[in-house]
Amino acid sequence: MSALTVDMEQSLAAVLAEHERGMLARAVVIAELLDDEGERSLSVLTTPGMPEWDALGLCRYGALSIEGPTAAFFTEAGE
Repeated sequence: MSALTVDMEQSLAAVLAEHERGMLARAVVIAELLDDEGERSLSVLTTPGMPEWDALGLCRYGALSIEGPTAAFFTEAGE
């Protein structure tokens, strides 16, 4: 368990609690980063101890929850 993932978990839990979103159980954070030279990279951070298959499941569920409403919006807009 790295200090980065522990800090990320604590920070995210504090923000969610402050906005009365409930208690953080698990999280996957996907961030695009820019280095000093402007090169982009993708960073995937999970709460400590999360198995890869759980992270994949959360990511897939999140993608599906976005894809459905977005597809419906574009389908309705084209009619």
